[in-house]
Amino acid sequence: MKRVKRIRPEDTAALDAVFLYAGILDAYEAVGVELIGPNVLDDHVLPRMVHYVREFLPEAFSERTDLDGLAAELKAFLTKFRQVVAEARAAGSAKGLTLEDIWKLRAAIFGFESVFIKILGEAAIKNYVLIRIADILSAYLPSSLLDPRTDIITKLDTYARYIREQGFVKFARVSLEDGAIAVAANKCAFARIHDSEAYRNLDVRFCPWAMIASAIVAAHEGKEAVLESSLFTTSGSVSKIRTK
Repeated sequence: MKRVKRIRPEDTAALDAVFLYAGILDAYEAVGVELIGPNVLDDHVLPRMVHYVREFLPEAFSERTDLDGLAAELKAFLTKFRQVVAEARAAGSAKGLTLEDIWKLRAAIFGFESVFIKILGEAAIKNYVLIRIADILSAYLPSSLLDPRTDIITKLDTYARYIREQGFVKFARVSLEDGAIAVAANKCAFARIHDSEAYRNLDVRFCPWAMIASAIVAAHEGKEAVLESSLFTTSGSVSKIRTK
């Protein structure tokens, strides 16, 4: 008789958190193709990814890799990462997924974000891009965050627990403030980039954890969720989400 592997709850939680983060990349790419064109990755995003990886994660690639070689490595990483995530979901375990992978993924997300800022402008990002991303991301949410019988704060508390338990942040809190939902994250695993020159040069920045939270709100409310802002500190962020 074939032995059935038991899936531990902590494996499922880790996988949910990584899958949600990877969903941001898919959402950005879908919106980028829609608004900028089918070659948005090669023509616009990869050159910016090279800049961010060299700034945030220089140890991840060979020092002798030139810019074209690094762009090729990053493109291969994105393809491989999607495959690894798919295999992890099939196996029900987050083994094989590392924070270094997420760092590279973070560079890809920055690449898309800076492209949108430069080509589309801040108004388009707030009034359309982030709303579309929240809508797309809702398809990536685990079933525990989709139960209509559960109130929105409980769902967001569950999500905050996911990212705390998996070491992405050490503190996360959600609350209702002035008719908006506030999402606070502190001691983020990626917060050291907040002090980098490349990061400070971005005109508009939105916390990925808040992007996922906005998808949870959109799915719960059945209406558009707007990620209004993210205020960054050296160790985390505070973001506000409203529904239209």
